[in-house]
Amino acid sequence: MINNLKLVKPSIEFKDSFMEGLVECAKESNEQSWVYLHESETCLAKQDFHAYVQKLKDYEFTPSEFFVRGVTFWAIINNEVVGRLGLRLELNEGLEKFGGHIGYITRPSFRKRGIASKMLALALETDYAKEIGKVLLTCDLGNEASEKTIVKSGGVFHDVVELENRSNKKRFWISL
Repeated sequence: MINNLKLVKPSIEFKDSFMEGLVECAKESNEQSWVYLHESETCLAKQDFHAYVQKLKDYEFTPSEFFVRGVTFWAIINNEVVGRLGLRLELNEGLEKFGGHIGYITRPSFRKRGIASKMLALALETDYAKEIGKVLLTCDLGNEASEKTIVKSGGVFHDVVELENRSNKKRFWISL
């Protein structure tokens, strides 16, 4: 199944599947991670899907006041959105501590199938990642599944960052 996974840029053709994933993530209180916009904009996908998709595409060239430039990919298997990956083209102070260059989420009904590992591997093969050269990834301290995914893709442990009002983060570097 994951051999058929591909990363595509957001498109309105995947609206129904994307919205099904949004419902699944909302049940886990993880709606914002799936939508990948600032919390003040989370409803945009529900209100105007076309505008939402365009906003994600625009971040590659012009970030909003809340984000840095980056590329959003949806992981697709058989025309179904099974995951979301954000590849940040630059880092700000916060992302250096707790976000890194790449953030991803697997749709709940598709977890434990290797999708996160495949998404990350494909993202690291993009010209975007290669231009960055050395990619920072983070995961919550104690999130063994995410740590395993990062290490499997070549992540080398750097340190643990202690954060106020957030989970402490483990930081890893992957040199491309």
